[in-house]
Amino acid sequence: MLGSDNYCVVLAGGFGTRLWPLSRKGMPKQFLDFNNDGKTLLKITVERMRRIFPEENIIVSTNLDFYDDVCSQLPDLNPLQVLREPVMKGTAPSVMLSAYHIRDINPNANILIVPSDLVINDDEPYMKVIERGMQFVQDNTGILTVGIKPTRPETRFGYIQADELVQDGFYSVRAFTEKPEESFAQVFVDSGEFFWNSGILMWNVNSFIDIARECLPEMVAQFDTIFNTMHNRDARRNLLYSVYEAFPRISTDYGILEKTDKVFMATGDFSFNDIESWDLLYDYCAKDGNGNVLGIKNCQVYNSNNSMLLCQNEKKLVVIDDLSDFLVVDTDDVLVICRRDNETDFKKYINDAMLKYGEKYT
Repeated sequence: MLGSDNYCVVLAGGFGTRLWPLSRKGMPKQFLDFNNDGKTLLKITVERMRRIFPEENIIVSTNLDFYDDVCSQLPDLNPLQVLREPVMKGTAPSVMLSAYHIRDINPNANILIVPSDLVINDDEPYMKVIERGMQFVQDNTGILTVGIKPTRPETRFGYIQADELVQDGFYSVRAFTEKPEESFAQVFVDSGEFFWNSGILMWNVNSFIDIARECLPEMVAQFDTIFNTMHNRDARRNLLYSVYEAFPRISTDYGILEKTDKVFMATGDFSFNDIESWDLLYDYCAKDGNGNVLGIKNCQVYNSNNSMLLCQNEKKLVVIDDLSDFLVVDTDDVLVICRRDNETDFKKYINDAMLKYGEKYT
């Protein structure tokens, strides 16, 4: 168990429309139970963090609209441990708010930032990386990320290019690269210099705010005003809500990590999955003997292989025959049937639905 100066922030505010129509604006993927075992991605993440962080030092950062969902899924968490963003503005404002909130509680805090939709299959090596990483940021000035050694030329993950070894298992970072084309991904894997970007971040709160001040000075100035000069909670919240609207929509990677040379990478030796697509969700879910994901309570399956079948209506019987590599998603108001490798077309499906029906089905 880590000491009282160590905090974990679970990011749970995204909309997750890549898994439409199952994941929606009103109920995104972090709140869904994909394996029908009573455990959502958010619950699994928080349960794992409880093993190494003090209970009271776990913070969930979410959108104002999802506050009730978080409290409902995590009834043992004090509601004061749920941070609410008034509007969704990307991860940079979100982690900035978390940093200032925690520094207000503990000015010596070391902070872990972890996405709520990260799938980890090897808990022990994962925990060891976090424990070593939290010690590293306590002793060093900078931001620490975690890179996973790639096992294939994956085009659905971002990559981190490692630079010099600064300590056993820790490197300086040369560059970040967004999801590459397959030819570039193969070059990255062959080079041995590139690692999958896990989205996990660690820092000492004062180091982070100092670095963020250099990269996003206007945003940091606003947070300085809110947290350093206003001590009444209601007044602080009202001002925060009024200025948040003006913040740019910007990610931590683009807004901070790519603009500073004070980023380090810890190497992680654990199985990693970032559920950003139907194919990645298929990899995560339990399957029958024919490779089918059956997220359906009542179903009859014949002559079908490697398909993904999800139905939210527990009273409905679903019968399929002679479907291979298909995706079937049935919600209360949308039914999608397509090839499982058609995930690049989902933007078109959503955009066309919005053009024809407005936001009714999103």
